[in-house]
Amino acid sequence: MKHAITLACGLSLLAAAAAADEFTDTLEGALEAYRAGDVSAAQQDLEYAGKLLTSMKSESLAKFLPGAPAGWTREEAADGGEAAGMMGMFGGGTVASAMYRRGEETMELSLIANSPMITGMAGMLSGIAAMGGGKPMRIQRNEFALNAQDLQGVVGGKVMVSVGGDASVEDKTALVESMDLGALGEF
Repeated sequence: MKHAITLACGLSLLAAAAAADEFTDTLEGALEAYRAGDVSAAQQDLEYAGKLLTSMKSESLAKFLPGAPAGWTREEAADGGEAAGMMGMFGGGTVASAMYRRGEETMELSLIANSPMITGMAGMLSGIAAMGGGKPMRIQRNEFALNAQDLQGVVGGKVMVSVGGDASVEDKTALVESMDLGALGEF
């Protein structure tokens, strides 16, 4: 009987260790610091836990980036690409991007979600395109704007899709058409 209890306790500890991850460990550290009266350490842990969640959200957003079209290669943008630089302008959020190459041609596809500015951008894109000599387009029933060789649109009122680079408009359009925009709109 004693061995069975020891074995059960050991298995419980193994299950708990397997279930633990950096996020939950950080939250538990924040609680411990709070209970010990170290509010500063608790705040640091909570801020770090927020960064971990943002990273997890970016990873789930990156799943919407399509594979490379035939004849192209795909590279993950190591630093979030151009979209990461735009995050401050859009008031924060979640970003994922990839670079596509075919010889000397490039396309960078960026997705920005969970940003307070994105909702307002949807209606403005076609107006901005018209003022700049661009043109509105529809892809999978979503409005996009082509302006200065950049293709941009807001999907589901909350995810901005942007394709830049020196590839042709047809290649950029085909890249966006290969995405599941309906599922992206539910992100």
